[in-house]
Amino acid sequence: MLVEKYKDFDEMFLELNRKFLLHPEIIQTVLGDSGYVENVVIGCKTPKCTLDLANFGYKKSKWGHLLNTYIDYDELQNFYKGLEKVSGLSYTFYFKHKKRNNGSCLISIVLTRKRRHDTWTGMKVYYRVTETQRRMAADLVMLNRFVNELPDCCEIGNVIFFMAQCYCGGKFINGFFDYFGVDRKELNYEHQWIRQLNADYTRYFKTKCEISSFMTLATMQRLYFGIDKYEPVDIQSLSIKEHFENPKRRKR
Repeated sequence: MLVEKYKDFDEMFLELNRKFLLHPEIIQTVLGDSGYVENVVIGCKTPKCTLDLANFGYKKSKWGHLLNTYIDYDELQNFYKGLEKVSGLSYTFYFKHKKRNNGSCLISIVLTRKRRHDTWTGMKVYYRVTETQRRMAADLVMLNRFVNELPDCCEIGNVIFFMAQCYCGGKFINGFFDYFGVDRKELNYEHQWIRQLNADYTRYFKTKCEISSFMTLATMQRLYFGIDKYEPVDIQSLSIKEHFENPKRRKR
């Protein structure tokens, strides 16, 4: 079990990935290039987030794909209405459930409060699994925007994450390794996962080699070598409401 406390989403993303890199002993299972940890609980004092998805090889179009994958907008509107009406101390929003393969990664959000009819102040996020080095960044941006657009009956402070599993991909993290401020000399090369990370770095990133036909790896290579340039994605420009209520979208 891994229990961590962070100041906000920015620190969570940075420090959790640094934890994998500098303390790989937390890893319980290595599968290919991925290091897995089970039963993870992470607390953040605030949902503040300034992550720029361009740093991780995402374009702004990722935003729409993310929302369409996870959010049923009619259900979200019903959730907003329910927050104003229910009398209990907790209330759940369920993300879209994918029934094929292993199921959805992000399962639900539960808002909590101390007394009936009080302001909602706490948020719990439930995961089946998350990939810490890239996809989690996109999730944190979406969760920050989720909080930002909650109705006036909500004043979310702390956020607690419950993850059945999380993993860090040793191959893909090489694409923006410098973001985490870790010198490769600091890595523990006696650990199996670190050795695999280094092997992938040597094979795919150390010198300009042939770009892989595997799309995600190719994206990371092109990002690392500066072949592709990504326009900054300002988190303040992203809106769940504007995406779903866009007149052009409704005409489709």
